[in-house]
Amino acid sequence: MKKLWIASAAVVALSGSILADTVSGTGTFTAFPAGFASSTPAWINNATPPLTTGAPFWNDASDDTGIGPGQGLSHLMNVGYVLTNTGGTTGTSSVIGSDTVSTDYLGTAGADPSAFSFIRGVTSYNVTLLFADSGMNSGGNPVGAGSPISPAGVVGSQFGYYVGSTFTMLYNVGQTTTPTGTKVFNPTGNYGFYDTVCYGVTNGVCTNFETYTSSNGNTGNYPLASWNHFALFQLASGNYVIGFTGQNGMYGENQGDFQDTLVELVNTTATPEPGTIAIIGLGLAGLGSLGRRRFLKR
Repeated sequence: MKKLWIASAAVVALSGSILADTVSGTGTFTAFPAGFASSTPAWINNATPPLTTGAPFWNDASDDTGIGPGQGLSHLMNVGYVLTNTGGTTGTSSVIGSDTVSTDYLGTAGADPSAFSFIRGVTSYNVTLLFADSGMNSGGNPVGAGSPISPAGVVGSQFGYYVGSTFTMLYNVGQTTTPTGTKVFNPTGNYGFYDTVCYGVTNGVCTNFETYTSSNGNTGNYPLASWNHFALFQLASGNYVIGFTGQNGMYGENQGDFQDTLVELVNTTATPEPGTIAIIGLGLAGLGSLGRRRFLKR
């Protein structure tokens, strides 16, 4: 019987590695639209409200100019173009390497899903800042000394995660078009992500700010703030990508390019292949049958 328990423990330990942090929220994962580019509206100018498509909600015009060779006048810079290395990023190195986008997290009829968070599993992750392109990203000191919701601090954008009411900063976000700043990511419970944006500074102090969260709305004193400003994608590898846009609410929701801050949760737990998972299942069934036969003999 001792050998049976040891074998059972080994199988359970191995099967635990196939679990991962899962998403909880008001949306559903939908196949990533390969032809999203054909529905991207044209950018007009900063004084004109953006033309929105509504589905998918993140596929709107961007006021950011392209960064790839010959793309300096391109405004095709929403998160879809960044993740597929097209539009304004054509000719640059892909931020997700050989990986591909499989699904995005959408609400009803492709609308903003409004809220999402992560339920902690047993998988270990790293977090990497993939891309960041916003005039709000100074890369300076944290917005909010001691707390992401405090108005003290200098202009900039601060990205991190929260467990309950505890906020942990990951990045003072600067400008980057290549992955950087990889860190071990091991929250102690269910979690979401936040971004604090400073919209106004007086004498070096942030006087207009807003902290946006992926699941609990926003807090601050910026009168044009609106929410939700996060997008969520899953890659073919199973890794998650979280995009944030610091666009204000001047023109309402359903706008923004969601690449002002872009991070990836990289699964660092070895995941068994499908064939291995099947073998694990057969092993568990066999152990159960063996235990039953021994019990009946007694």
